[in-house]
Amino acid sequence: MNRFRQFLKRNLDVIAFAAALSTVGPLMGWWAVLVRRNIVASDLLLRGQIEATFDGVERANRLLALDQATERQLFMISGESTLAGLLLCVLAVVLFMVARHRQRETQRMHSMLSLTTHQLKTPLAGVRALLQSLGNGSIPPELHARFLNQGIAECDRLEHMVETTLAYQRTVARGASTPEVVPAMQLVGEILEHRRASFPDDDVRWEPTEPVSVTCDRDAVRVVLENLLDNARKYGGGRVDLVGHSRGTRWRLEIRDTGQGFDPQDAERLFEPFERGGGQGVAHGSGLGLYISRQLARRMRGELTAKSAGPGQGSVFALELPLAVARG
Repeated sequence: MNRFRQFLKRNLDVIAFAAALSTVGPLMGWWAVLVRRNIVASDLLLRGQIEATFDGVERANRLLALDQATERQLFMISGESTLAGLLLCVLAVVLFMVARHRQRETQRMHSMLSLTTHQLKTPLAGVRALLQSLGNGSIPPELHARFLNQGIAECDRLEHMVETTLAYQRTVARGASTPEVVPAMQLVGEILEHRRASFPDDDVRWEPTEPVSVTCDRDAVRVVLENLLDNARKYGGGRVDLVGHSRGTRWRLEIRDTGQGFDPQDAERLFEPFERGGGQGVAHGSGLGLYISRQLARRMRGELTAKSAGPGQGSVFALELPLAVARG
């Protein structure tokens, strides 16, 4: 009973709309039948009057005109009834699609909340255990610096996770991202400088591009690039190369690693939300990072793609953003 009440509460508007459609359909059918009967009855009455009043050619002409008028009226009623039926069918299909879409979005929201909560618990538990160990003196003094750095890294992971989620929620809440003209070299340089403070040992090599500017959301680009660098750090196998160049009306930033790679046919699966594990082919796609990153890129009128020659042969993730000015 409680589940039924919850279902009614969640879908009350859809149920009300469906009930209205199911009521309107029979009413329109009844109306069509009634109108057809009235037309036929009127035809019989006029036919009787014509036969009683006129003779010969005049009667034949008037009966022919009456038959034509009756046929036109019946055709119009049939057409209107058919059109109304098609319209009801379209509305029913739209209602079904809206209900399915809302159900998927609700499930996705619950999954996102569940996964985000789970991922937040892990670093929180690590920081708490570290603080407890430091507090009760179970960690030797010579290891304090090492464990403190580990705690800071966990805090950075928490901060990045929160920033990723908030950046996505901001773009969803306000629609399309507010465009800003930013020099591409400066943008990437600032993001890498900020990241080196948390991961000084990362081997990231940045090949500066030609001096161009892009239209983007600074915060969104930072979240996307940090997500890609995090993936490269986990699965990239060491060195990561950043290469930027212009292509037509877009600027393309490639993040190249020499790590696990993936099967080329799994490229799109990497960007599916909540894709977990599943083998070498989808290792990059665990969690929400890549899904959110692609959504952010598209809201900036850009794109995020991935390619690889196969498992064990590295991968290339490419972020494309619209150019603000022409080259040269």
